[in-house]
Amino acid sequence: MKTLTPSTVLVAVLVLFLGAGVLVPAQKLGEALWGGMSAACWTPYYGRAFLNTLMIGTAVAAAATLLGFIAAYALAMARIRGRAVVKALYLTPLFAPSVMPAIGLIYLVGSNGLILQTELYGPAGLFWGGLIFALPHAILQISLSLETLDKRLLIAAESLGAGYWRRLRTIVFTYAAKGMTNAFLIAFILTVTDFGVPKLLGGSFPVLATEIYYEAIGSQNFAAAAVLSLWLLLPAVLAFWCSSRLKQRNTVGNVAVFDLHANPLRDLVANLCVWGIVLALAASIGIVIYGSFITFWPYVPELTLENFLFRSSTYGLRPWVNSLVLSFSVAVLGTAAAFAGAYACLRASAAPSVVRLYRAAASFPLCVPGTVLGLGFALAYSGLSLFSGFVGSMMLLVFNTTIHLYTVPHLTAVNVLSQIDRRYESVGRSLGVPGFQTLLRVVLPLSRSGIAEIFTYLFASAMTTISAVVFLYKPASIVAAVAVIDLIDSGFISEGAAMSTLIFASVLAVRLLTLRLMHAEKTL
Repeated sequence: MKTLTPSTVLVAVLVLFLGAGVLVPAQKLGEALWGGMSAACWTPYYGRAFLNTLMIGTAVAAAATLLGFIAAYALAMARIRGRAVVKALYLTPLFAPSVMPAIGLIYLVGSNGLILQTELYGPAGLFWGGLIFALPHAILQISLSLETLDKRLLIAAESLGAGYWRRLRTIVFTYAAKGMTNAFLIAFILTVTDFGVPKLLGGSFPVLATEIYYEAIGSQNFAAAAVLSLWLLLPAVLAFWCSSRLKQRNTVGNVAVFDLHANPLRDLVANLCVWGIVLALAASIGIVIYGSFITFWPYVPELTLENFLFRSSTYGLRPWVNSLVLSFSVAVLGTAAAFAGAYACLRASAAPSVVRLYRAAASFPLCVPGTVLGLGFALAYSGLSLFSGFVGSMMLLVFNTTIHLYTVPHLTAVNVLSQIDRRYESVGRSLGVPGFQTLLRVVLPLSRSGIAEIFTYLFASAMTTISAVVFLYKPASIVAAVAVIDLIDSGFISEGAAMSTLIFASVLAVRLLTLRLMHAEKTL
């Protein structure tokens, strides 16, 4: 019988952790689903919600892919003024919860909008809110694909007489195809699984994410909620499978840095397109920050700090503090678990069978919508005495959020460790240096930037998540993103904007701090 190594034990513990976070909720969800199949599966109203979800998701994904290509193409092929500012501005929605651009739309184009007065609630609100939420992801994905394009191919094609549209079709689209497909799938998944935008802007237009919430929380009909969760899971899993298949075919060649010749007309059009897109994204966030200092939008426009005292809420600043506790806990736990698991799998002597099981378990949470996972957790763990009270409730939120976000840190840690020469451990062993010392003195210092990225991702995602925790919080453990929805539902939109601003500022501060620390290390 083979002796169990510490790395095998560690990976086995992580498998149990992930299993408790995925399999147990899945079992409880399956039990509720089995009980509700006959009664709830084929009601016309649920079918309408399903079709509405697919329709909005497809429309947002198509628009985000088109606008994302325009912005990414302009950034890659033209001389953009203020390029660094543009790249910073289009990323701003990534630091905000999905409810923040939704509030921005209410301020800008709602019934009392600053720019237009429209009836925003319903399909139009879902489309525009989802587009602002998903567009930065689309731009990022397509930009990464276009970075692999050798611009000398365009020069050569032009010299051979190929027209603009032919060069665009045969060269640019060939390189951008993977990024555009990924952008479409990511935008689709983000839209159909998001809870914040439908809750604020959906009105009476039914979509699956909000209907699951209403059935579980409003009607206590967990059987119907489980059926709707299955319907929400199907398109998300299909999109995830398509994205995974696409990644397996990814190939990247050598790229030469080469600037295209100046073209004033091209550069003018590109600047107008790019700046128009990024200013729209930035305005949806900036107007919320401004609105958080308005006494009562739009009727009392005087500036004030009163909104940040949250006197209209029984919770005060507690949701923001709870979110900080949750986010730091998830960031520390998730970073440690993901890095330790990746190290044990790649560079230690963990058993291959356990490693395969761990990799499968670590990849699964990515394709499970937060609403589905949160409902499964509520069915599996909410009644346990271990998770009662403030501490227990916060433990459950940390557990749930860590599982929900685990896949990306795992893949990042694997990628970081794969780039570090494996011979460090071999040299250390030949010199009699314990493996733990090699890890501390060599591998960890070389992995600091990757660890910082994992920590920042987990903190930001935990700070802004809504769908994964909306079924699990208690009054003492309510988090900031959920409190925003409660404040706006109660009519206190300025205080909701203030809470959103605190979330945005917290995430941005942690991101800037990690960037500064990483820059300081590089200059040493």
